[in-house]
Amino acid sequence: MPGKEHAPTPPAPQASADATGATDAALDVRTRRTRARLREAVLRLAAEGPVEDIAVADLVRAARVNRTTFYKHATSPAAVLEQVLYAELDEVRAGWIADVEAARLPVEAIWERASTALIAHLERHDAVYTAGLVGRRSAILHHLLVDHFTASVRALLDRDPGLLPAGEGPREWRVEAHSAFLAHGEAGLVEAWLSRPAPREHRLFVAAAAAALPPWLATASGHGGR
Repeated sequence: MPGKEHAPTPPAPQASADATGATDAALDVRTRRTRARLREAVLRLAAEGPVEDIAVADLVRAARVNRTTFYKHATSPAAVLEQVLYAELDEVRAGWIADVEAARLPVEAIWERASTALIAHLERHDAVYTAGLVGRRSAILHHLLVDHFTASVRALLDRDPGLLPAGEGPREWRVEAHSAFLAHGEAGLVEAWLSRPAPREHRLFVAAAAAALPPWLATASGHGGR
């Protein structure tokens, strides 16, 4: 009505945006907390026995989350463990590739640095790898290592296709064959080293890994991309 004043209405869109932002922030905190709990719980349980033996019920109880929450983050306990270990192995690979491309160090030094970084990862999760790979092979851990080494060789060949040895068959086949051969050999070396009584000698692993290095890969480690 004319002459009657109304109090201004608060800007609804701005209030809604603020509320949404606060909700998103809270969700992020809860998500990080849940993932941290799942990571800690799966490492603890996998240190007691192969990850294949961990039931979802065991993991959610140890992590103090419910099943519905769990399945929002992973499909199985093994998937949680793989996320944890792959993240660290990706860092190991990145360091090795960086050293290869920089080519500032001799072959032996580059390979020793890569092997030392891998050993640090293995020792950080010694109980997990020992429970899964010593005396009883965990297919999940074995394939995780094979996948890591395969990806490392493939990453190198993607950066420098000229390193791939000549041979019969198409390039795709030769990349797959050489990557798989090296990956399974490295995984076997890890399992052999883990089978030794603790404390394990680092130099044994490093020396064996260097000795098993094929000439074409040794050349790559010494001279980087061509």
